[in-house]
Amino acid sequence: MSAVPGRSPVPAGPGWAGPARPSPARGVRARWVDRFAGSDPGLNRFRTALRAVLTIGFILEAEWVFVRLTHALQIQTNGARLAAAAAAQVAVANHEFLVVAMLLGAIIGMLSSLGVMDPTARGQLVSMLLLPIPMVPALALGIALGGHRILALVSIAVVLAVGTYCRRFGPRGFTAGMLLFMGDFFGFFLHAAVTMGDLGWLAAEIGVGIAAAIVVRFVLFYPHPTKALARVQRSYAARARKVAALALELFDDPAHSQRDARRLRRQLVRLNEAALMIDAQLGDPSAVAEGSSGQLLHQRLFDVELALTNMARFAQAMARFGLPARQRAEVRLTLLDIVGQDAPGARKHATNLIDLLRDDQSRPASADPATVVVPRRFASSVITLADALTEWTALAATAGGKGTFQPSVQLFGGWLPGSTQVSATASREPGSRRGDRIRLAPYTRTAIQMGIAVGGAIALGDLLSGRRFYWAVIAAFITFMGANNSGEQARKAIYRVAGTVAGIGIGSLLVDAVGQHTYWSLTVILVALFFGFYLMRINYAFMVIGITVTVSQLYVQLDEFTNALLLLRLEETAIGAAVAVAVVMLILPLRTRRVLRIALRGHVQAVGQLADHASGELLGDDHDVEGTLRTDARAVDASYQALVATAQPLRRNLFGGLDEETSQVMRMASASRNYSRNLVADVGVTGPIDAETRLGIEQASTTLHESLAVVASAITGSRDVTYTRSAALFDRAEQRLDDGSAAAGEGQLAIRDLKLIDGAMARMAEVLGLRITDYDTVGPAPASPAPASPALLAR
Repeated sequence: MSAVPGRSPVPAGPGWAGPARPSPARGVRARWVDRFAGSDPGLNRFRTALRAVLTIGFILEAEWVFVRLTHALQIQTNGARLAAAAAAQVAVANHEFLVVAMLLGAIIGMLSSLGVMDPTARGQLVSMLLLPIPMVPALALGIALGGHRILALVSIAVVLAVGTYCRRFGPRGFTAGMLLFMGDFFGFFLHAAVTMGDLGWLAAEIGVGIAAAIVVRFVLFYPHPTKALARVQRSYAARARKVAALALELFDDPAHSQRDARRLRRQLVRLNEAALMIDAQLGDPSAVAEGSSGQLLHQRLFDVELALTNMARFAQAMARFGLPARQRAEVRLTLLDIVGQDAPGARKHATNLIDLLRDDQSRPASADPATVVVPRRFASSVITLADALTEWTALAATAGGKGTFQPSVQLFGGWLPGSTQVSATASREPGSRRGDRIRLAPYTRTAIQMGIAVGGAIALGDLLSGRRFYWAVIAAFITFMGANNSGEQARKAIYRVAGTVAGIGIGSLLVDAVGQHTYWSLTVILVALFFGFYLMRINYAFMVIGITVTVSQLYVQLDEFTNALLLLRLEETAIGAAVAVAVVMLILPLRTRRVLRIALRGHVQAVGQLADHASGELLGDDHDVEGTLRTDARAVDASYQALVATAQPLRRNLFGGLDEETSQVMRMASASRNYSRNLVADVGVTGPIDAETRLGIEQASTTLHESLAVVASAITGSRDVTYTRSAALFDRAEQRLDDGSAAAGEGQLAIRDLKLIDGAMARMAEVLGLRITDYDTVGPAPASPAPASPALLAR
């Protein structure tokens, strides 16, 4: 399940070719490997953390060698014998300048590891060579203004605002803005110890750091698109095995809890995340092996994922069915073979299940039809999965290519964009609240907020401690890094304070354990940073803990460490975080609920586009099923992932309970996504349709199209509109198909998928407060009064 496309299938490794029964020891080891790979798609977190730590470690050694060889900024005695007190002062000063060189290099190493995200080796090299251009002039500015405290402090806020505006120029602009701030900030704190004449040595130390970072990146972490794709495939495979294992667990436990069901749903979302990441990488021709087609690999990956998803959902549903013993046994054997990676065995048992369903005549007429429909669809999904795996293997060896594949999502630093794009859209659109009506580019909005927040943090932090105010500045600055709207920013600020509290306790314990031993101190720093970087995407507080431990060790080396100093750091951090939260909530706020409406609108529009194309295929107007519909389905997936990321800050309130309104929206969005994905598979096998049935489907599809447009516009616009149900029209078309049309059977499945989409969107319209009407309703009056608009989607 980990091979490279074009050489072997994405989801199928050797175990999928036939029965695989590993030894118990190997099975335990494989489960832990799966946990590691599945928790970290493409090993992005692990590789980023390892690269950052190795880069910083190598830079520290390189800076030490550079200072020892060149005596950069070192006080020279020229052989003169000094008194003991004077010699001690010189030694302390030289040690501090050595620490400054190493710290300057470490900053460059950290920014190069986290900020240089170009997809190609050439782009990464260019970006790294450009790093000194913004930092050295900013360093000079900080040194020059350092003697004028008020002016210097004002310049920090201004430089940071200007640097934030540089985000308009993309990833390189983002990194340049951070370097501008770091340079000015560093220069301000060095101005008393260095002069403009020392700028050359500081620039040289920056150059040493960049050279060391280039060596580490291109010797140990050279970008290979094919290998990067293979790593994501291994993560996808691990997540697929987890889905199968959870499905078996739920099927074996008919009394499973809602918590268990949520585990499966979360795992399905994570599986889709990995699939989207693979899709994004298939858009790079250099990532696809010669002779393979990114477009066709994308299509087969979709088939595999859809089959796995449906298999898991149907297995969960069947857990509570009173299936006959033989049917239940075949279902369980099928799931065991899927977990054991035995695709032929799973297909055999799924076929046996279909035969049992066909032969079973004992079912009473009053029995729930779902007890036949769901097991049959489960078996069909398993057979589809086995076929898709077989087709993938053949495709890997023979695909001739169909042109460059255009994915529905682009990665940002190896990750899905999360709420970045929908937040940018929301920032450029006027909201309905008085404070939301100003339209600004996201970098302009953030630049204004950043300047005000940092200015306030400087003022209040300086009142608490004129020497240590920079901790408040950094807390305010960090609030805006990697956070796109007010909810994300406030949550990050809270994590900053929480991480500082935990880091102070851990840092104090490690200081007592390590003492003044320099090499042990460096080891603690590198280990703390590794775990901070590795766990940062799980919770930013882990990164803060790592940084706080690092700061503790740094102050030990500068002979300034005290527990009171760490408590002061906590107070300054709390001030900076509080100022930042106040600013993002009150000054040009980009409210998370507003961004959620934009994300929800995008999801509804994506579902509408897929439904339109599927209706055209159902009517014979569109024949590009292999391309258009799967591309539309991936657009639905991408919009859903953006919706999930945007809703994350709203999923729990301050007291830890689930936000029910957010949960309702997520359930409706998830349902419409599932129905849309099934529609892609069901509509592709529909036969010819007679003229009258065709006319009925056209009318129903037109109604559904118009109704989805009504929902999309109502999410961010007026709610004084009516949603018209199309289910009755689809019912009539389905009945005609059932009367003997050549398209009966599979065509009915497609129509039922469209009805289910209509039902999910009607429920969403109800939550929005729209009027609901139906063709079965007598007269033009709405079927139900418009309910009050809930807080989640209130304008």
